[in-house]
Amino acid sequence: MKLKLTKSQLDVVAKYLGDISKLVFAASVLGFLMPLGETHVTVTAFIMGTIVTVATFAFSVQLTR
Repeated sequence: MKLKLTKSQLDVVAKYLGDISKLVFAASVLGFLMPLGETHVTVTAFIMGTIVTVATFAFSVQLTR
């Protein structure tokens, strides 16, 4: 079964993925660079966060083409 979306639906999904990309970046990458308080982001979380950020951003860009 193939899901067919309209252009406006694809734009909404692309914006949603862009927002997820921003949230993952803020939570993992910025958290690694600026640890506050007692919580620290590990190197593994930093790397995985970077990969997920890039992947979701790239996918959202592909949807808008």
